[in-house]
Amino acid sequence: MKPQEMGYPGLSILIPAAGASDRLGRPKQLVEYRGVTLIQRTVDKAFAIGPGEIIVVTGCQANAVQQAVQQTGVCWVLHPNWSEGMGTSIAAGAARVSPQSTGLMVLFCDQWRVGKEDLKSLIKIWESEPDRIVCARAEGRNMPPVIFPSRYFKQLQALNGRRGAHALLTDHASRITSVSLKNAAFDLDTMKDLADLKSHEL
Repeated sequence: MKPQEMGYPGLSILIPAAGASDRLGRPKQLVEYRGVTLIQRTVDKAFAIGPGEIIVVTGCQANAVQQAVQQTGVCWVLHPNWSEGMGTSIAAGAARVSPQSTGLMVLFCDQWRVGKEDLKSLIKIWESEPDRIVCARAEGRNMPPVIFPSRYFKQLQALNGRRGAHALLTDHASRITSVSLKNAAFDLDTMKDLADLKSHEL
């Protein structure tokens, strides 16, 4: 089933999956949790939401990342300059968003505890406040997942290695509605984080 056949045709979901994850020692998108790679789990969550499109940006080990995803209907974007930073990967994906899209959710593979219901809680607020940035909040900080209205798409396309999406959250703090999502605080950056993830497999 293609995502546009489901529930939120005006919403695009962007999954950056291009990095090498230097601190972890291997691409985090290919780490397995309960027998499933994080990229596959993230795409599964995105399809379960039913957006108009799902965009996945690849770079490091691009073929392995794409082969790890079973679904068809994903828009794959190969980003040759992925090593320049996360901001460039988001920019590459944002450049491919459909003109019909009214909102773009940036969803990261390493937030492994974030579930479908968490994403739906963000979407519910976005539907009622479509002109505002809607993001998760945990441990006193605003963080992804985040939904950007279409008015910010050009700014997303202009991100670079020194300026990532968090800069937009800082620049437009007065235009943010945050949603308490404790699961957003758990990510995967270090070997300790990996050990924590593996401990939840038991």
